[in-house]
Amino acid sequence: MGEQTGAPASDSSPPPPRLTVGGLVSGGRYELLEPCGGVAGQSFWRARDRRLGRFVALTFVDPLPGEQPPGSATGVLDRTVALTAVYADGLARVLDVIRGRAGGIVVSEWIPGRSLAAAVTEPDPDSAVGAVWDLADAATRAEQAGLALGLDSPDRIRLTEDGRAVLAFPGVRAGADARADVQGLGATLYALLAGSWPLPLPEGSDRHEPTDGRPGAAPRDDDDEVLDPTVAGSGVAPESAVLAMRSLDGSSVSSAATVRAMVTDRVGGPERAASRPTYPVGPPTTRWAAEVDPTPEAGSYPQPYAEPDPEVQKRRWQIMAGTGAAAVVVIALLFAWMLGAFGSAGNDTPLAQQLDAIERAAQASRASQAAEPADDGSAADEGEEKTTPEDAPSTPVTVSTVTTWQPPSSNGTAENAGSAPDVVDGDPSTSWSSDTYRSQIGDGPSAYKPGIGLMLTLDGEQEVRRVVLRSRDDDVRFEVRSSPTASPTSLDETTRLGTGTVRDGTATVTIDEPEKAEHLLVWITRLGTSGTDAYEATITEVELTR
Repeated sequence: MGEQTGAPASDSSPPPPRLTVGGLVSGGRYELLEPCGGVAGQSFWRARDRRLGRFVALTFVDPLPGEQPPGSATGVLDRTVALTAVYADGLARVLDVIRGRAGGIVVSEWIPGRSLAAAVTEPDPDSAVGAVWDLADAATRAEQAGLALGLDSPDRIRLTEDGRAVLAFPGVRAGADARADVQGLGATLYALLAGSWPLPLPEGSDRHEPTDGRPGAAPRDDDDEVLDPTVAGSGVAPESAVLAMRSLDGSSVSSAATVRAMVTDRVGGPERAASRPTYPVGPPTTRWAAEVDPTPEAGSYPQPYAEPDPEVQKRRWQIMAGTGAAAVVVIALLFAWMLGAFGSAGNDTPLAQQLDAIERAAQASRASQAAEPADDGSAADEGEEKTTPEDAPSTPVTVSTVTTWQPPSSNGTAENAGSAPDVVDGDPSTSWSSDTYRSQIGDGPSAYKPGIGLMLTLDGEQEVRRVVLRSRDDDVRFEVRSSPTASPTSLDETTRLGTGTVRDGTATVTIDEPEKAEHLLVWITRLGTSGTDAYEATITEVELTR
């Protein structure tokens, strides 16, 4: 339907007419106004709907060079139609999909504002993180629906009049997946921070020239690695740069939900992100903002926000007031204790590290006391059998499969399932890693999720008496749990058998009362500290014996 990006195959249909400003398409309904870029097999245009008198975004989808029509165009159109089930402010609504013999046109709502290229000519690092919240939310909702946005090109991104990044030209190419969307989010944030695009442009981009141009390529160091935004840009906060780089590398962050959580942690959620205009151009436009289910039933639409009942509001305020008062008391007591504990020490070590050191010392003390043998002979008097080296668990337990698990009600997704089997391959050079977080997991108020699990399926029901976990991150805490199935619906369906904490790269859990089970869950409840503002867990091996 649009301009071909290469010579067609000899047995393919003739290429469609060249798209030009002022041209009419789809039976004269749409008038082309300006080119907005494109990739191989796709061309992006701003157009006017002559029938309804409104601006629209058109994505022309054609077969790739050398393909016989419709070729890959059918797949692009089908995947893009599937995105109509995703309701999010970071995704332009698809109004229509027009199919032709050789391709088609995706008609989307026009996003007033600026192209990404125009916006990053004057980067605003203070507002960049908030600007990507809606886009990260859209990618999260797509991922939850088993779909991908296809964030592969800066040409697809526009910023609204109140400074929110939106996928303005949807057209999901083959190979698009959730991991690529995470990298696209990182690239968009990098561009807003440093004013340049850190990823290679998709094939065929050079055949489509946007009116506003494109962001320049990000600078690289001597090893051809993209420079950190704090070096490539000006006034970029280290925390913002960390979020961009970890999303870009394709391994530290594996899901859009994690990116959204980290953005929320930085800017306080969509309300704060939208309340700080990034690139003001005019009065803000009203778009759907209600939180909705990512896969609504056909015919359902987001409902407008309604004020709660006055009595409900009154009870909320009472609860908030009581909670706030309790928090003030706790903070005051903690502050007084800290003054007494550290006020005269003259210690320059950060308080958080001092607290961690105290906690580790206390745990070591308790562990040493528990390990001391009883000297009163009570065990012998009562006829209890003492454990000898010969009695220690020594028979290895074979694991057939390993996958990641979390309760269905937990935020985000079960992380990096593809590398989970590496924890039982006997090779310490391979590993499984969690995503990287800026807040600890657990049951704290800032925790994004309660925990992360590795579900091990054994060769039949067995009694596991000892679990050895090896990790590159100290202070990782975990529980060993038995499970009736490989996919329990909640943590309550599992039974805790023991707990452990990684020290010097290893943790050993001896199960005093083992029970026969075919499925064993290593449930991580606390991540190790990999940086001043980051938490993660890398597990190299899990060894089971009986």
